[in-house]
Amino acid sequence: MGRVVFKISVGFVAGALILLAVSLYLSNRFLEDHQRLAETGDLRGAVNKVEWAARLDPFSPAPLSSEAYLELRQGRPEAAANAFERAIRRDPYNYRNHEALGNLQRQQLDDPEEAVESYREALNRNPHAATLVSRLADALVSTGDLEGARAQYEWLYERGRIPLRDLYTLGKVQMRLDEPEEATETFEEARERADAELESSNEQQEDQKRAFLESLDLATADALVVQRSYAEARDYLARSEAGQAPAVLALLDEDPEAYRRSVFDASIN
Repeated sequence: MGRVVFKISVGFVAGALILLAVSLYLSNRFLEDHQRLAETGDLRGAVNKVEWAARLDPFSPAPLSSEAYLELRQGRPEAAANAFERAIRRDPYNYRNHEALGNLQRQQLDDPEEAVESYREALNRNPHAATLVSRLADALVSTGDLEGARAQYEWLYERGRIPLRDLYTLGKVQMRLDEPEEATETFEEARERADAELESSNEQQEDQKRAFLESLDLATADALVVQRSYAEARDYLARSEAGQAPAVLALLDEDPEAYRRSVFDASIN
């Protein structure tokens, strides 16, 4: 009798394993089919495939993250966020879904506070990802946490991993934190990097870099005004090729203190 029960148990386990293998195989096939349908523009059919894939493999986050991207393509960011959250519940240790949710919250849902939390969760799982640190810093700027943002930018700077655009933003954060001398040094370093990159850029990149250098001119003038180095700021603006420089110079000549106050009121992003 014991042998019969044992054989039945073994058969049951073997059958369960076969069913699981078939289920996982079909789930993968449905995911492959969804990609093909999405490429052809059949988003409704693609959604149907990922829903089946999610049912057949209740542990993998892949079908739900695929569903999220499909929702985004259809202009439904709230539904996409919901799908990412369900994917995270299936696999809380997958940092990419936390990152994707943070990007969605910051860019489409205009919710930087929630984005900060999502990026922090992603960094808990991948603490050395420079891109994540950069995005967290940007979200912190949007929430008004300039001290927190500076800490993230400085983490990147100290490791030699800060992008040029983030170096520029660090300078603006320093200026808003009433550290104009540090801001001026940061802008000068950003200028040196931009000049070096400008030498090896194509025509389109060259136009972008020149526009960036003009933005640096105006930001440096702002930092000098915050220091109340008004004469130096005037000289700087007079030499600048930035299209806004003449108007800014006129404002400086008319009311330098009003100009200084406007720097603290201006948006960083």
